[in-house]
Amino acid sequence: MMLELQKDYLKRIVPELPELLVKRYLLLRKVYYSAPIGRRTLAAYFHSGEKVLRKEVDLLREQGLLRVEKRGISLTQSGIDLVTAITPYLKSLLGLTSLEEKLLEILKVKRVLVVPGNLEDDEVVLLEMGRAAAKILRECLTPEMILAVSGGTSCAAVADMLSEGPAPPGIEVVPARGGLGEVVDYQANIIAARVAKKLRARYRLLHLPDSLGEEALQIVLKNEKIKEILEMINSAKVLLHGIGIADEMARCRNATPEEIKKLVNKGAVGEVFGLFFNAKGEVVGSIPGLGLYLDDLNKHVHHVIVVAGGRRKAEAIVAVAGNRARNQLVLDEGAARRILEIAGESATDEYLER
Repeated sequence: MMLELQKDYLKRIVPELPELLVKRYLLLRKVYYSAPIGRRTLAAYFHSGEKVLRKEVDLLREQGLLRVEKRGISLTQSGIDLVTAITPYLKSLLGLTSLEEKLLEILKVKRVLVVPGNLEDDEVVLLEMGRAAAKILRECLTPEMILAVSGGTSCAAVADMLSEGPAPPGIEVVPARGGLGEVVDYQANIIAARVAKKLRARYRLLHLPDSLGEEALQIVLKNEKIKEILEMINSAKVLLHGIGIADEMARCRNATPEEIKKLVNKGAVGEVFGLFFNAKGEVVGSIPGLGLYLDDLNKHVHHVIVVAGGRRKAEAIVAVAGNRARNQLVLDEGAARRILEIAGESATDEYLER
């Protein structure tokens, strides 16, 4: 309440202050992820003239937040500290606080963290989501536990942004499922190995495709080494995963056009681990695969960290992540605002529109 009162007073005394503060924060954030970066590139990013941008850069440099060198612009340690420790006041100005509160009510999850922007418009937003999820991930780690990590661009961003340093002893990292898709960097195996190296932990890999025919799947499950890894995966205490759009993921899992049509007709909008969910969060279809299953997740996993963003994924996020009390959800502002629209609500903060 006091925070909202202070914000109201400042807006009345200096009405341009909130907008200016948000603008400068976003400038610092861009430099954080892109340094060293030139003035011309920054001006193009913000659709601003170089003269206007130079004025902002000079001001922030004088405040000790930016460093300007021949190779480009970068943050000082003070600038890094500011960007990586966003204040409650700034979160309120960005409209994130009210968004998070409303999404907690709508989705009934344990925690919601919204980062500014829409990843469909700005690649920096995906990295910001990865950094936020990486921080939550470290908070959830305990000694002698198994961490399962799924594939995809969102989880790859978490691996990118995870700080290097030892985790509690005895942690093992495993892929949540078998391989899927053709981009190596987004495979669960690769991401699990990268996360383990950042944490200085052990890891085990599952060198098999996720989508296998029923007959092949049964043969593979008889292999003792495969069974051992699957038992580890299904004993995970912490799970990091993304969310897929139903028809896109069905194609990735080699579903036939007829199978995809059936899923769409059943109202499938979201997918995770080969399970397809409708808007009510009900499982309406599945494609067998290797790795973690919903029953195992419900039995063993203590912390579920979900990372997903973009307006087009809003329905899938509601379907997969909603009404699961253990989920800690990290998403972008674009997806968050779209979820409010789906729920028939609106965000009240005027600085949400940027």
